[in-house]
Amino acid sequence: RFDNDNNDLHLTREGGHSQRRIIHAADATGRAVSTTLSARAQEHDNIKLFARHVAIDLIVRSGRCHGAYVLNRDSGHVELFHAKTVVLATGGANKAYLYTSNPDGASGDGIAMAWRAGCRVANMEFNQFHPTCLYHPKAKSFLITEAIRGEGGKLFNSRGERFMPRYDQRG
Repeated sequence: RFDNDNNDLHLTREGGHSQRRIIHAADATGRAVSTTLSARAQEHDNIKLFARHVAIDLIVRSGRCHGAYVLNRDSGHVELFHAKTVVLATGGANKAYLYTSNPDGASGDGIAMAWRAGCRVANMEFNQFHPTCLYHPKAKSFLITEAIRGEGGKLFNSRGERFMPRYDQRG
């Protein structure tokens, strides 16, 4: 259930946005999007979800991808997933950095699988970083909503200097 305003979705801005276009569910939007998408996928007999499974490598023969080797984390066994078509959507590699708000799964494994399968890997310098990541030396970093900046919040460093001004230069 996303936040509503008079039976319309309540929209907000995030950092750099000039228009309100972001839906939200209080301060748990990511969870709301994830659970909603999972629930909708489970409504379709032709979609199978494999929780607690981790892709290890792609199956490539004669220059064509035929599926993947997948670790079943419950059984500890590697299973073969054969497929006519493979879409690799595994996230980024920001966990290569010491400080990031990205989830632990953003380790670059998908990029490595693609490279081992013969795909061209390029533009590796492009990683997304959020300036509103809360850092504490004794706790796991986490993302504070980008709506903070979108709604006019300003960021200052420890010296009181502003950084990350809004892109539309209104504030």
